[in-house]
Amino acid sequence: MIALGIYASKSVFIPFYSIPSNILSVTVLFYGIFIILTSWIENYLLTQKYQDNGKSGIWRFIIDLGILFLFYYIIVAGSNEDHDYLIPDVYLFVTPLIFLLFTLEDVIRTRHYRDDFLRKYRDMSRNFLFISVIISLSYLAEIYATRFQSFGSLAFYRDLIFASISLILVIIYMVMRWRQFNLNVTHT
Repeated sequence: MIALGIYASKSVFIPFYSIPSNILSVTVLFYGIFIILTSWIENYLLTQKYQDNGKSGIWRFIIDLGILFLFYYIIVAGSNEDHDYLIPDVYLFVTPLIFLLFTLEDVIRTRHYRDDFLRKYRDMSRNFLFISVIISLSYLAEIYATRFQSFGSLAFYRDLIFASISLILVIIYMVMRWRQFNLNVTHT
């Protein structure tokens, strides 16, 4: 995924002076690369802390495959190779699905380990799932209010605003989770 993200970034970040004209793709691509890196680092840290020992292995594997596909979708949507029509899918469908899968993963971990720290993670994932659904529904309401206008500057700025909101949501989510993880590590 990281290699695909780097490859996709060549059409967005190179040359540097093209970044302002590709700001929507840059935002979505940054969102994808950020969530991939931070999720994998967090998954590594959680795996070190909670050894699976075969518990819930198949379900977590299936969820991880779903998350991996959604990461792929974000990278493809953020590449600037005639995939602009995929960008709204990132905050309309993909972000809520990612938070749904994160929540399911946290529910499985909580069920097997019965740890207060993991319950806080699960609750945080549920809250962000709810927020991402609200963002998705807000986008649908905006599209309906503009009578499904999907061209011109209105659509560009609308998509840029929602891509930025999704990026901010993911950044806040990861910062809060890592902060919670660091608090838990220092107290144990």
